[in-house]
Amino acid sequence: MMADEGLRRALDALSARLHTEVDRQVRAALDDLAATFPTGPARPAPAPPAPATIASYSDSGAGERLVGAIQAIGQSRSLTEIFEALLMHIEVEAQRVGVFLVRGDRLVSWRLAGFEGAHAREQVDVALDDAGILAAAVRGNASMADMTGDRAPSFAKPAAESFAVPIALSGEVVAVLYADHGATESWRETVEILARYGARCLEVLTAFKVARSMAQPQQEDAGAAEPDSDADVAARRYARLLVSEIKLYHEADVVSGRQARDLATRLGGEIARARSLYEQRVPLPVRQRVDFFHDELVRTLAGGDPSLLVTGG
Repeated sequence: MMADEGLRRALDALSARLHTEVDRQVRAALDDLAATFPTGPARPAPAPPAPATIASYSDSGAGERLVGAIQAIGQSRSLTEIFEALLMHIEVEAQRVGVFLVRGDRLVSWRLAGFEGAHAREQVDVALDDAGILAAAVRGNASMADMTGDRAPSFAKPAAESFAVPIALSGEVVAVLYADHGATESWRETVEILARYGARCLEVLTAFKVARSMAQPQQEDAGAAEPDSDADVAARRYARLLVSEIKLYHEADVVSGRQARDLATRLGGEIARARSLYEQRVPLPVRQRVDFFHDELVRTLAGGDPSLLVTGG
């Protein structure tokens, strides 16, 4: 009995540690996301097909679009990349799209597409009580549809055919996806499939981070290198976010630049702008110690080949 009691206590302690670490990882990831709202205007959503072509649009390439979107989301290597891939592919299916982070009793926009006016330029911060179907999706942890426009969130009115899908990690809703005015008859089903798959990918990614962080003490005992300082971790994350945005908004140029081996020239303006933002935010001692920004350019834009970033290379 004493052995059983000791085992039970050990398992309870491990379970508590796992829950604490999962919560820490989720909160850290959400804080990173909340800090990356773009300062420039939001991208306009792709124009939906004309009503006469909706049927053919639905039948032509719908399966290929869904498979391609699932592949892109599944290949993402960070929480930010998963959300970016999710939003980019849902933009094709709906006129207006947004990802909102749950911050207590409020929702804060992370990315918006297709909105006009102030909402296209500024971060939306709305109380749950004014968030319509978004609030219902968060509180019930279930997808919600509104076919009348009566339950559209305050910032999206007037709207019809709006749809909200919660994104939950470890059973807790941490974000919610909004979409409206879909281009096909099955657009809501496509949006829900992608949002649910994205949530599962986020859970897997979080689980790997938790496992790695819990194994860190054993790695250090075995003589592993000292972990990065908080400043290094923050600098690396910010570099990854900046470079990921270059790739997201200029993917065709990235592909062409790799083929022509002129990435540094082709994307010189975007790289210079991103580096300026990086230098404004990251302290000089950190930048002098390690050039995380250049490392991320090599990894994300150049696919691991630093020669692609040499001017004239």
